[in-house]
Amino acid sequence: MAERDLYPDIKNWLDKYLKDKYKGYNVETTFETYKKALGVVLKKRGVVLKEAIGLFIKIDVVGILKRGNILKLVFVEVKDKPLTLKDLGQLWGYTQLINPLESFLISSEGLGSLSNIFNVLKREDLLRYGIKGERFMRIAKWDTRRKSIDYNTLIPKI
Repeated sequence: MAERDLYPDIKNWLDKYLKDKYKGYNVETTFETYKKALGVVLKKRGVVLKEAIGLFIKIDVVGILKRGNILKLVFVEVKDKPLTLKDLGQLWGYTQLINPLESFLISSEGLGSLSNIFNVLKREDLLRYGIKGERFMRIAKWDTRRKSIDYNTLIPKI
């Protein structure tokens, strides 16, 4: 299954996940950001994010959570091949710059070489982000049959 073909199901999963977890927020999810810059997509929705202005950040699936003047973002980077350190680095850069509420790296083909980094070498510190390092990017395999992440593969575990 091609990467773009995964976006609608992952968007639907993310939408349900966010609505269940963040009650009281107005939740919108989109994969429009895979082809347009994040700043442009947000501006179209009346949101100006100074960290994204002038940068051509394209994230596969984005969750936008609003409550009053509060805005929070959730990122999902999608791959249709086994994951590599390069894939993690791409999401790491976006995550470090924008500091989303949550950040996921998902592949329909599994953890690839990242499995050794996290399951053998136990380097979950590489997933840490946030102003005080209080958050962790999450990595998982996408289950195309169940149309959800495979929670058995989730790193770190919730």
